[in-house]
Amino acid sequence: MTFAFTCTGNAKIALKFSVGGKEVPSAAGTQACDGSIFQRSIDVPKPGPVSFEAAVSGSDKGSFAYAYYAEKKQLP
Repeated sequence: MTFAFTCTGNAKIALKFSVGGKEVPSAAGTQACDGSIFQRSIDVPKPGPVSFEAAVSGSDKGSFAYAYYAEKKQLP
């Protein structure tokens, strides 16, 4: 599954991702709210809940948006 996140307003966002209630440390990261897109892919080995958290520091005068999609793989 791939997440894309963007924000504005010159804050910083610390993102955490979880699969099945367990954090995925390799997918975590910090995004500067400058309008650029932060993208992370995580493996979802079996169907289950996927979530993310965003902690904002600095300015709260911006906005944010996120999206996600599942990638299908062709099996031989």
